[in-house]
Amino acid sequence: MRWFDRALVEYSTVLRSIWHGGCGVVLLYLLLAVPAWADESVPAGSIEGVIDGRRIVLASLRSDYKVRINGDVATVSLRQTYENPYDQPMNATYLFPLNRRAAVYAMTMIVGDEVIAAEIQENKQARQVFNEARQAGKAAALLEQHRPNMFTQKIANLVPGLPIEVEIQYSQAVAKVDGAYDLVIPMVVGPRFQPPGAGWRPAGTDSDPAERSAASWQLQMLPGYPPTAGVDLPEEILSERVSLAIELDMPLPLESVTSATHAIRSRTVSSTQQSISLARARTIDNRDFVLRYQLAGAVTNMGLLSHWRGADGVKAAGGYFSLLIEPPAAPPQQQIIPREMVFVLDCSGSMSGEPMQASKLFMKRALQQLRPVDTFRIIRFSDAATEFSSAPLPATSVNVNRGLLYTASLYGSGGTMMTSGVAQALAPPVPRGVVRNIVFLTDGYIGNEQTVLELVEKMRGAARLYAFGVGAGVNRYLLEELARVGHGFARYFDPGKDDETMTAVAQELAHKLRSPILTGLQLDWGDLPVADVLPRRLPDLYAGDSIRVTGRFTAPAKGSIELSADARGQRARLVRDIALKDTAQRPVLRRLWAKSAVTEFMHKLVTPVQLRDTGVTNEEIRRQVTSLGLNYGLATRWTSFVAVSRQRVNHNPAQNLNGNVVLPKVAGVSRKAYAPSAPAQPVMTGYAAPEPGALAGLLAVLLSLGVARRFARRSMRHGDDGA
Repeated sequence: MRWFDRALVEYSTVLRSIWHGGCGVVLLYLLLAVPAWADESVPAGSIEGVIDGRRIVLASLRSDYKVRINGDVATVSLRQTYENPYDQPMNATYLFPLNRRAAVYAMTMIVGDEVIAAEIQENKQARQVFNEARQAGKAAALLEQHRPNMFTQKIANLVPGLPIEVEIQYSQAVAKVDGAYDLVIPMVVGPRFQPPGAGWRPAGTDSDPAERSAASWQLQMLPGYPPTAGVDLPEEILSERVSLAIELDMPLPLESVTSATHAIRSRTVSSTQQSISLARARTIDNRDFVLRYQLAGAVTNMGLLSHWRGADGVKAAGGYFSLLIEPPAAPPQQQIIPREMVFVLDCSGSMSGEPMQASKLFMKRALQQLRPVDTFRIIRFSDAATEFSSAPLPATSVNVNRGLLYTASLYGSGGTMMTSGVAQALAPPVPRGVVRNIVFLTDGYIGNEQTVLELVEKMRGAARLYAFGVGAGVNRYLLEELARVGHGFARYFDPGKDDETMTAVAQELAHKLRSPILTGLQLDWGDLPVADVLPRRLPDLYAGDSIRVTGRFTAPAKGSIELSADARGQRARLVRDIALKDTAQRPVLRRLWAKSAVTEFMHKLVTPVQLRDTGVTNEEIRRQVTSLGLNYGLATRWTSFVAVSRQRVNHNPAQNLNGNVVLPKVAGVSRKAYAPSAPAQPVMTGYAAPEPGALAGLLAVLLSLGVARRFARRSMRHGDDGA
């Protein structure tokens, strides 16, 4: 134990007195500014902590995003700069999110003057290459995907004074939501609750996936959650480490560009072009960034882009296309169909505080907007699910008020047994002539997503499920998959806003549940030479949203396509002329198709085996996804990017430290969301601190003040007034 630790133990009582006596600021300074000379084994400039009696080391990180958006397609360059603040080489791991739609197609590592283009390889091979490079003392980087929105970057042989830069490039479609486009850049991975019996295991420790169910594959691949500032470690250790620069280039004039999550600065280049940056140069990465932009001009219900490639590595020649479908105006409502509105509220510990209050605000607006013909149920779940009423209640003013009182009494605590909430919502039979709508309010902080999605797939019947994400960094993968499997939609709201803003958002979301729906969508391509059109089953389309269809074509051609759909009981049709050209060059469409194909296969993992197409086994899904990843150069569940330096940077790799990049606590999320651990003992060195003599003098003064204060209190207790 260091001298300062011994001093803290010996004088703990006095120090507590000093804190309460108003000297806490000075004491905090002493605790956080322990000089390097106090323990020569701790290098200057490092950040450490002790959790469960074990010392942990932390690598330094800086992330810089550069985004270019053309229409509704974004190309993103994410540069991660890793630095070693220690005197000893280290290996580092960073758990981070990407957009679930991201098609990661390139990675580059920069070490000194050396620039290395990463290779795409099967997971096992990539890990072997990485491990061999680590043992040989070469710098290396390994990018692995654990979920469509969850990745780890592993860095080997990060030596002092020689930063390693890793640049990740990906493309993504920008979704149209409620009439405008939402660019979402996730910045933090929230915690994940694991149900009993589904423990964490590091990536790469699973055996043959063919021997497991889809759910267990996913559980085996979850990485351990890293140390968290604000939970395991002091919040103060995190600097503002993220920058963001966005270039907008649109086919039509920009009507509005806003962000409800971050303060931004914009520069208008022309009516169709803008440059966007953060209002401050950098920010802390404790919430997702969302940019919302709207275009002026007429709406096109179907717009097509194409790309021609002479040889794509799969076929000798061919093209790729992307078709964006927006809903035409729905016919007037002919009749009001009764609804059973089932509200399922996540009341686990992670929802404590701001998220729970936001859920209650939404419930107030949603219950007040029920129609007289509707009925409603309210289900809460944490460690188990319970329900407000034994049967659906008519939406009378009396029942609505009762529901509001019940909702107001809810609070967040316990685990996140989401399957209990799903089963409770879907199990009862639906009355004849009634439509069941299920509204899920959650942050999605679970690790058993596959199990939940399989259960929804099995039990849904004709019900529709709407997923509302509550929080600044929610699990968008789970929420959007719930909406897809449940034939509904997903929406998000950040509880860290003022009451007026939150009320408006809650009211808008509640109103959205009454928007018209196009169902049974079908596309007739006529004689056009198209193939591998995805998604194979078109989802339902809601007012203000859009659907992207991707595919391949074997020859240039012109023709007509027909879109048909059911709208409020009537069949509607829309015909458009299109041209598949051999002159257009948009390589991003090739990547977007391949990403869609990967997503289509991964969707089958949540479909029970007995409901899948014949012959679609887990092993076949793995084989197809691996082939797509290798042929199109994409990071997938079974393909990874690995880069290795040519030069040896570390001559003693066996002595490396092993550390994580610390994550911030998600903004607005309670500490209850994170796994309990022993309080961290912060050790932050390399800060400006007093000289040893000055520190000793200051400590003596503090101790004297503490002793004097204790003497005064003792005198008062004994009635000694000094007379």
